[in-house]
Amino acid sequence: MTDAWDFSPDGTAASCSLSLTEGPITMEPAAAPPLVSREKRLLLPPDPSALKIARIQGRTLLTMLSWPGSQHAAIDVLYILVNNAMKHALTPGEAAQGPDVWLRITAAGELLIDVTDPDPAFPDFDRAVAGELGRGLWGAKRLGASVTYFSANGQGKTVRATMRPGLVPA
Repeated sequence: MTDAWDFSPDGTAASCSLSLTEGPITMEPAAAPPLVSREKRLLLPPDPSALKIARIQGRTLLTMLSWPGSQHAAIDVLYILVNNAMKHALTPGEAAQGPDVWLRITAAGELLIDVTDPDPAFPDFDRAVAGELGRGLWGAKRLGASVTYFSANGQGKTVRATMRPGLVPA
């Protein structure tokens, strides 16, 4: 269908050229998956100690990953996402394991904090990020994170915070 493909230098965007034909052509933009250069997984239990462990492991792993952004802000965002998963997605006594948490550094130097839990639903996500339902995800946004979520291959959902290196916006 395409005449030519082009990719951005950092590999985060793709574009193509299409020949015009009769009738409308509709296409939805699709984000290219980020190119991950380094990643580390946190091992968390399915109980309240996960929050403290996330802070400790997170600091250690961010140091190992050599991310040049605000590690204090990143640890606070990690805490917010794990706390959100523990409160809203994991039922005490039913979960065999804690949330699946990964820290990833993209080729562009961005930090991805991925927290996957077994609940595929996220009602009122936009309102949560806007701060209308509490300060959790809104707090992550205030710390400079871009927060999204997506299906985790039919195994729940992943809430992702993307943080750029550098100072936290005021």
